[in-house]
Amino acid sequence: MSIRPIKTWSYPGALLDALVDTRRVVAGVELPLPTTGAEEARASVRRMLDQLDHHLIPRVREQASPAIVVVAGSTGAGKSTVVNSLVGEELTPSGVLRPTTRVPHLFHHPLDTQVLTEVAQRAKVIATEAVPRGLAIVDSPDLDSVRDENREIAHELLEAADLWVFVTTPARYGDAVPWEAIRSGADRGASIAVVLNRVTVDVAAQVRRELVSRLAAEHLESLPLFVIPEDTAGRASVPRDVVGGLGRWLDSVASASAATIVERTLHGSAEALKEWLETLAEAMDDQSAAAKDVRSEVRRCAAAAENEGGDRWWETIPTGAVTTRWAQATGEGGVLFRLRNSMWVRRAHARERRDAELHAIYQDVLAAVESRLVFAASSVSDAMTEALRRAETGVGPWLAERRDPRDTREVRERQAADAARRWMHRCQEIVLDLPGSESGIQVVGEPGLTTALASAALGVDEARTALMLLTSQAVGDAVDAAREELAAARRHCVNREALDMMKPTDIPSLMPDASSKIRLRRAELRGLL
Repeated sequence: MSIRPIKTWSYPGALLDALVDTRRVVAGVELPLPTTGAEEARASVRRMLDQLDHHLIPRVREQASPAIVVVAGSTGAGKSTVVNSLVGEELTPSGVLRPTTRVPHLFHHPLDTQVLTEVAQRAKVIATEAVPRGLAIVDSPDLDSVRDENREIAHELLEAADLWVFVTTPARYGDAVPWEAIRSGADRGASIAVVLNRVTVDVAAQVRRELVSRLAAEHLESLPLFVIPEDTAGRASVPRDVVGGLGRWLDSVASASAATIVERTLHGSAEALKEWLETLAEAMDDQSAAAKDVRSEVRRCAAAAENEGGDRWWETIPTGAVTTRWAQATGEGGVLFRLRNSMWVRRAHARERRDAELHAIYQDVLAAVESRLVFAASSVSDAMTEALRRAETGVGPWLAERRDPRDTREVRERQAADAARRWMHRCQEIVLDLPGSESGIQVVGEPGLTTALASAALGVDEARTALMLLTSQAVGDAVDAAREELAAARRHCVNREALDMMKPTDIPSLMPDASSKIRLRRAELRGLL
């Protein structure tokens, strides 16, 4: 590419990207905990968003628009040739038909699409990576076009331009129209370059002297002048050294303009923003530390609840009704008195009575386990709430008050019911893995064997004996496995209670490394300003 692109960090668009990212990160910050300075930090967040939304971002977005380079001149001066040579591609037609450029063409880098100025509304806009980011090059209609509309558009574009490139020829450099436009641009401080195109060798020195003298007479001797020799081969191109010089001028002027914009518009506001970001990061660290402390207290209570009762905690499950039913069913005359596979046992009437009794026992076991799981979850909830309310800081009491007792009870009971049913399902899987389960299934079915194992795991001796008779196997390992699964169900309910208690702190802003995003934004702004 012929023009060196503007340095990324000098381009206001980089600053705009950084400010937009900063706004997004700050808007996502939540500071819910009642830590010291939290209210001031929340006010700082509101202040930063207001500053970004109504001051910094709008002003940088306006200034981040590409520098508008209008290539203008008289009819037949070769403006399109200069544009094509600058970008190194045939982007605009050049030819003998006058005027060649009837509609302005604006060429810009694709990444600058969102920050184009109103000039783009009056031109045919073409995105191309041939144009460096931070510049928009406009091939303008002729200043002295025979069409009034073209002349009007050309003058409007010059008024909106940041950089002017006037292209003229030895035959037209003395025309009044371009000189009037040049004087007007100089009066308002526009950056202007003059390109003398199609200069033949025999008149080059004379024409250059005359043009330099005219510039000096107009007090415009500081304007850069680029001379393009006549292309005798008819290639409609500009020598590389001239293109390079013009490209470097555009680069240096646009970069200096960007740096001036940043310095003038943003210095004070940006410095304050960086201080606010560091203060916010410190407040987030305080919130994160407080959240970590209350989470640790909640987990401590959950761990204490898991260890309560030791290895034989299951003995606390109320099994009075279950034990009574098993004693009656396995006693003489009970429906489970005979469990050997015999003709009497296989009678349909006997099977129906056993199924009904075992189903009733199944429901009693399920209810007993559910109630114990609810009690365990409720106990750990009370312990957590009490511990949080005793905390020295306001974060513990704040967290304890976040829970609605009615919603909590409903959720707890539902989770306990689900956990109890999952445990019964695991008991079924365990008992069906016993080598002698097939013979037991013929007598009491899979639900009956499951009920026997679940009851045995709760310490009902009659159920353990019945299971041994039905499977003709030692069932100690199966009972231990069922008890381990029962402990896992209790652990699940306790942990769910702890997770529900910690849910108000389960937000990204309270994670240990949350403030790093704010500090990263601050570091990026420091690199830009």
